[in-house]
Amino acid sequence: MPRAFAALAAGTVTTSNRIVPESKHRSIFVNEYLLPLGAAEALGCPLLSSNGRFAALCVLQDSKQSSYDDEDIARLERLTPHLTRALQIRRLFLQSEGRGKALESIVDRNEPGMIGLRGTGPALFVNAAARAVAAAHDGISLDRQRRLVVVDRLAATRLGKLETDVLRDGAGGLVRIPRLSGGSPYVVLVSPLPSGDDLFPNSQGGVLFAIHDPVRRKTPTERRIAELLHIPLGAAKLVRAMLEGVDLKDYSDRAGISMNTVRFDLKTAFARTETRSQAALVRNALSALSDLGPYFPAEE
Repeated sequence: MPRAFAALAAGTVTTSNRIVPESKHRSIFVNEYLLPLGAAEALGCPLLSSNGRFAALCVLQDSKQSSYDDEDIARLERLTPHLTRALQIRRLFLQSEGRGKALESIVDRNEPGMIGLRGTGPALFVNAAARAVAAAHDGISLDRQRRLVVVDRLAATRLGKLETDVLRDGAGGLVRIPRLSGGSPYVVLVSPLPSGDDLFPNSQGGVLFAIHDPVRRKTPTERRIAELLHIPLGAAKLVRAMLEGVDLKDYSDRAGISMNTVRFDLKTAFARTETRSQAALVRNALSALSDLGPYFPAEE
């Protein structure tokens, strides 16, 4: 019977007596299972049949009642479209739940704190590292909607400007968040939230905050950055400084090199990593360090 129903087009309602040969009406399954239950016939239809997946509805008829007739078939035919739609909606919810769990698993594996926002509502996601930073109450926290809150006013203003820039299709940038304890400041990368894929549904126009805690993570060496990004050592030194939140002018003064040299190293890093902005370059570097860094040998 299941095989016979599966061969029908989705939404086709019929009875087992009409599609199963009479020679099969007294099979072992019927005699030893259906009849002892008091069932003799089935009314049903396939609700879904695609890509190797099959779903059907089957209503068993009591053996003491008369067989299903055309009127019974017509009643079920009127219900079938609604039942099929209900099944489709349920599967969409299950797929959405699966994407949500996959997203949670992915972002929680990242060492940097990650917060995704879209519009003025609650955060789309906050990973474990971001929650840990907020729990420390050392200059960064989360409000009731799990949105980022910064204590320092200047840093908060800078963060707001970068968020506005991203919402206007800008590249975003970096901002240093002072700690209340006086320790090394957090470095927050503000960038567009990836969109157009199943992991971030309806995320167009969103903002991603990546929070880096230098206290928790040792700054990678220039050589490791150079190997991961395939850039010269001079450009790698610049990228390391950018990861620490140092701007180009401060880096120029600290390294004792001209701004022309800094710009040359920056252009080289852009070309090798196929990026066009400092925010995108930092994002690529962080991604490479998070994904591939653990596979490189530790350095003294």
